[in-house]
Amino acid sequence: MEVEVTVYSDRKDGLLRAMGTVVIGCGFTLLRQRMLPTPNGIELWLNLKGEQGRLLELEDQLSSHPLVTGFEANHLPTASAHTPAARPTGALSHTTPGNTQAYRKAGSTPPSPKITSTGNGKRNTVAVPATDIIEAALPSLARSYPRIFPQLLDLRDQIAEDQWGVSLKFIGIRVGAWVYKRDYALGGQLDLKSAMRHIALPAMKTLLPTEAHDYAIHVKNNPFCMPGSRCRNGEFFCGFLQGLLQDSGGSGRVVVREIECRSEGQKECVFEVVD
Repeated sequence: MEVEVTVYSDRKDGLLRAMGTVVIGCGFTLLRQRMLPTPNGIELWLNLKGEQGRLLELEDQLSSHPLVTGFEANHLPTASAHTPAARPTGALSHTTPGNTQAYRKAGSTPPSPKITSTGNGKRNTVAVPATDIIEAALPSLARSYPRIFPQLLDLRDQIAEDQWGVSLKFIGIRVGAWVYKRDYALGGQLDLKSAMRHIALPAMKTLLPTEAHDYAIHVKNNPFCMPGSRCRNGEFFCGFLQGLLQDSGGSGRVVVREIECRSEGQKECVFEVVD
């Protein structure tokens, strides 16, 4: 499939090279590129081709890159696209094929839910992280770490309900990447199984009771997923594990998903990690 992505940055030097490294690492090929100055920095448009199964990985890697201040993507239904698609304003979000999505890490305009077309004439609201609130809270979370759950739960009163899940994942990625750089970055590159044992498990144990079995993390007493609520809220741990592990191994590709949840009657929440 083809995908158009636009990344925004406040730095020009090294931007194309850094984005190209991510693109190649995710198995995509660069077909065309265009770099333009903007009032706030640089806009880099890329037309890419690759496997649809690795699209989410590509988007996660690009949107969370330290040089990237904003990100948008348009999933193309055909392999013929020669000009940048019209880009909506907004902040980071997830989409389905045929939709456009955008993320902005921080900026003067707070993010808001974005309206996208589903391709059948209907319009769909896509939730985006409350990055203005999150960025303001990160320094306090760093000072309080690992006792961060009371603050995270307090944030729920400040964040709209439809933004809560994506905001939790965004926070998790930022906190996980910070913990990796602080505590584990000086170690050697590890395969995923070793990284699970030597990085993910000890880091998770500082937060709450945790066990690791092969490529799954078993979390007891997840404060976001209350028993009987039938409402999964494991996005923080999906993001935290991704942020921890994405730079720890040789592949640089990590996808995390919650496969069991105590809110649905299970004894614990289980997160599967794949690369």
